[in-house]
Amino acid sequence: MKNKVVPTIKLYDYLLVPIQIELDDTTVEKLQTQILDEIQGSNIRGIVIDVSMVDIIDSYISFTLSETAGMAKMMGCYTAICGIQPQVALTLAQMGIKLKDIIIARDLEDAIDILGNLD
Repeated sequence: MKNKVVPTIKLYDYLLVPIQIELDDTTVEKLQTQILDEIQGSNIRGIVIDVSMVDIIDSYISFTLSETAGMAKMMGCYTAICGIQPQVALTLAQMGIKLKDIIIARDLEDAIDILGNLD
């Protein structure tokens, strides 16, 4: 794959996606394509998106992450998001945003445990 938006880590049959950059509309769209390409190119059954370094998740970014999870589900993968900061959770809740097709986990370890129990 050419230029990755974020470096990913393949751990067993999981794809770990630690987001350590600021997300904007263009970046999240490129990330979506990157994740779907990586699912297609590998034997991935679970995706963990770590947003612990992300300060802002707006409605479009949350929609795109949910859309990505839905697409991944169609490709046989579950998606978990972990590390949502308190101010991000507050903002998402106040805006009434629901993250569809995404499993919410406290941290990376929790996300892997949850995904491992889905089989």
